[in-house]
Amino acid sequence: MNARAEVGSLRPSGDGVHRHAGDVFSCDRRQDFVPTVIRTHRGGRWRRVDRRKNAGEWAKFVHRAEMLVFDVDDGQEGGPGIVTGVIPTVQDAAARLAALAPTPGMATIAEIGADCGWTAALLAHHLQGGRVVTLADTDRLADVARQGLEHYPRVQVVSGAETGALGPVGSFDGLLSHRAVSRVPWGWVTRVRPGGRLCLPVRTGLGGASTLLTLRVAGDGLSASGRFLAGPAPQVLWLREQRPGEGTRIESQKSPRASAALGSTRVPLWPAARLFAGLLHPDLRMHLVQGTEHFEGDVADRLRIHDHQASRAVIFLCDPGSVYEWGPRDLGTVLFDALAQWHAAGEPKLGQLGVTITETEHTLWLGAPDGPSWRLPDHHAPADGAERHAT
Repeated sequence: MNARAEVGSLRPSGDGVHRHAGDVFSCDRRQDFVPTVIRTHRGGRWRRVDRRKNAGEWAKFVHRAEMLVFDVDDGQEGGPGIVTGVIPTVQDAAARLAALAPTPGMATIAEIGADCGWTAALLAHHLQGGRVVTLADTDRLADVARQGLEHYPRVQVVSGAETGALGPVGSFDGLLSHRAVSRVPWGWVTRVRPGGRLCLPVRTGLGGASTLLTLRVAGDGLSASGRFLAGPAPQVLWLREQRPGEGTRIESQKSPRASAALGSTRVPLWPAARLFAGLLHPDLRMHLVQGTEHFEGDVADRLRIHDHQASRAVIFLCDPGSVYEWGPRDLGTVLFDALAQWHAAGEPKLGQLGVTITETEHTLWLGAPDGPSWRLPDHHAPADGAERHAT
């Protein structure tokens, strides 16, 4: 399905009935759903841009082909600057819709991450008479979405952290998430009928962009399976319940120990390798630090890794790639062991990897569900390695 395909767009009319009007993206324009106040990051802080006070600047940002931010710290001033409400680009929205492939005749679609309501409107137009239930992160954000969707009677906005807010088990023909996860909530799978499809962004604590994953629910409803999609990486927020924490601080005065970890120090930055290692070790967090950060002059770029057990490591991205460790675990060794498994599997690309999910297990596989596989550890459990299944 072409992401920009001409599909039946059903424009809301005065009588509340959607009318066929051509291309969905020209009929439901992103700018028509953007709130009056948006946020831009400048000078180390988030600035407000209010259309009522500066319509020209507001329009300049709105018409850029970039993700828009309209909410930070749930509207509270003086917070840490966590983005809590976004609007994707047209290209991002089109790619997600194409991956889910909603079609006329589908009765109901669930959406995770209502934001301003624009993507729910796009879904409703694809369904041509079907119903969309979109889940907002908070009651306040639900109100924002309802304002944008007041002329869309077939879209229902709900809110809450629990999946049950969407409705009963087996209520939907498909589910589209705009929130990234490292483990797919089983409640999302059970909300979709057997044979239905899920599309969601997957991300790990090792950083980097999200990767779209499409899943098909099995005929018995007891599992869902599908593969990752190669292509442009979607820009999305974390699902709040899976947003990575900061871990435990390490006393800086303690001396590090040199690690014997071996491996190419450039490999951790490759998307497929980073995804593979991050799925095997969901407790790891990794950040790339540029050498010029904090007035460090010509200091080499490096990776900082930490976990939630008071361990951390620094990997210098230069020959010979020195690794230094603090705390009880050798995180450099943990990371390079995972990357060695990726290398031994033939260095698979994103589109060669997939996942099968049941109520109790997540299994990463190569090529097909019956191919080489790795049972993934629980999202919250420290992992010294996923269980490898030789098949």
